[in-house]
Order: sequence, then C-alpha cells, then structure tokens
Amino acid sequence: MFKEIYKGDFDGIAVGRVSRNQDFTKALGFYHNEYQIQYIFGGQRNFFYEGACYRMVPGTITIIDKAKIAKTNIIGGNSHDRLLIELKESFIVPMCAMFGIDAKSFFSKYHGVYQVGEDDLIQEVLANIEKLATGKKDKMTAGRIKLEILRLFLDADRFEQRKLGKLDDVGVKTHIEKQKRVHQVADYIAENYDRISSVTVLAEHFYMSNAYLCRIFKEVTNFTISEYINLYRIAASRQYLMDESMSMAEIANRLGYDSLTYFERVFKKQMTITPLQYRKSILKGKVNIV
Repeated sequence: MFKEIYKGDFDGIAVGRVSRNQDFTKALGFYHNEYQIQYIFGGQRNFFYEGACYRMVPGTITIIDKAKIAKTNIIGGNSHDRLLIELKESFIVPMCAMFGIDAKSFFSKYHGVYQVGEDDLIQEVLANIEKLATGKKDKMTAGRIKLEILRLFLDADRFEQRKLGKLDDVGVKTHIEKQKRVHQVADYIAENYDRISSVTVLAEHFYMSNAYLCRIFKEVTNFTISEYINLYRIAASRQYLMDESMSMAEIANRLGYDSLTYFERVFKKQMTITPLQYRKSILKGKVNIV
C-alpha cells in the first residue's frame, strides 16, 4: 500500500509526506540530488553510510548532504510514514548566507540520523511546516516555511547530543546485508524488467538459489519477484498504450511477455480494466496519466 498524504513545492523547498508498506517504489520527491531532511512518524528505515547502518525510527530526523547522496542508501523496513523536506542548493545556500550560516557546512557536519522525538523546538518546527504545507496557501506561505527551516539551522547545536550510534549487532548486520542484496535485485529489475525471462535467470545473475532469492525478496519488499517485475512492466505499458500505432501483441512483446493473454490478465488485475479499454479511455481523455 502507498498513500501520498500531501506534496508541495514552495519556491526552492519541497515538502511531502507519504505512508507506504514497502520501500521499492519510484522516487516521490520533486528534486533530483538536493539536500534533504527526513522525519519518521511511524515504521522504520535504515540509513547506510560509509559501511555503517543507522536505524531511522519514529522520532528520528535524518539530515542528508547532497554531496554524499551517491554514497548513502536509505532502504529497508516493510512500512514507514515519513516527512521529506528537499532543499535546492541554489536557494538554501544564499538564504542561509544572509544570516551568517554556511548551509554546505551544516549538511556536511550533520549528515546522519538524530533522535529528536522529545525536542520541543524541533517538534514545533516540523509541526509548523506540516501545517503550512497542508493549509490554505497564500503569498506568504513559502516565506513562512523558509523561516521554519532557518530555525533548524540556527539551533543546529541541538543535534550534537542526539546523534544515533551505528548498529553493530551481528544479527542486525545479517538482516541489513539481506536488505542490501534485495535492494540490488530491485534496482536491477527496474532497469531490466523487459529482459528478465525467468526468476531462475535472475537468481543466477546474483549467484543465489531460486528459493533463497524468492524468500528474501518477499520478506523485505512484501512483493513476489513476479509481482515486482509486473509493476514495472504495467507502468511502462501505459506509455506504450498512448501510441496507437503499436498493437497489443507488440506491446506485450516489448514488455517481455511471451503471451498476450497473460499481459492482458496482469494489466486488468493492476488497473481494473483491460489494456484496450485503457487505451480508449486515454483517447477520450477519461484517464489521468500518472
């Protein structure tokens, strides 16, 4: 299950909250590779950086330096409810500089996970941001959100004593390693969903047995491998269906299906209508493309 509670762009700051029961869906943010602040309301995620793992649980805030995003993974947890704040460098750096704050140094220094559940000021700031993001918008809304963000920067010393330690337990490490392997498989599926002929071929690619791969993938993502592959195939099919020159058989083949009948059955299960009905609805303007 995925539920987007709200999402908005406020002149250089994007704010959104989602609740989901698995971690392997498309990215939901507005921006690509920008500074981020995440707060966990419920559930759990895992933050990996420089070979260490830090657990993101309710009441934790995670500060993510855009310079370190490529070296950082946030995965795991079958469910979570989180607030994501994205900050464009082109906006946040000059704004902070006006108040004598070095934004780049802030994110570099505080890149990590902090337990702030009992910090009244930080809780107030986050509550105010949510209220502004979900309330009635006016010309002052973006400015008020920016002021709340500045409060976090101005009181950065509050984070010093609240940083969480890395997880060293052997059992935890084993669990985290399993999640990392599943994450690699999920990324591979996202790039090759139309070329994966069977679970056996996929398992061989990652030097795992069919049974083990199927078990850990379901355990971590709540999807079977076939279900996950079909998610990507059906998402791609909706784009192909917009092209009237492509036949249903051609689309099925392009997606990696050997059988048109099977493609139609999978499509209807996900979309509640057949591919042909979907195409007709698009042409009549009755379906929103998402």
